Amino acid sequence: MRVLKTLALVASALLLATPVEVPPEAQATEAEAEVETPFVASARSFADAQACAAHLAAWVRDSAPPAYDAAVGPYVITPGDVRAHRVAARDWTHEIEEQRCSGAALSGRRWTHAMVDVKPITLDDIRKMSFPAQP
Repeated sequence: MRVLKTLALVASALLLATPVEVPPEAQATEAEAEVETPFVASARSFADAQACAAHLAAWVRDSAPPAYDAAVGPYVITPGDVRAHRVAARDWTHEIEEQRCSGAALSGRRWTHAMVDVKPITLDDIRKMSFPAQP
């Protein structure tokens, strides 16, 4: 879940340039934010874990804008658990898709993350950032 929150924060930082009020309908309750969407087994099958991971790499590579704003992976969570994500920013939410290879078995899940807990970046925030000196 930490990887997903980091992904959401990075995407938000890139997408939000000015502060905007979050509409009430986009605000998730604390209980909704803690519920994790379960994986659903795919009908696709692969000969082995490497073939499944190759599918994830192609899935990320084919996740181009404007349909998706970010795609990452594949990356290893634990031995035998390889995942990839793609994100589409929609107003004050992110639609997130995740695919997982557990060995040769593919599964996936999809959920929406409301961005109510993310503070928009302002010009003052940017002014306070430190950047390395340029040659």
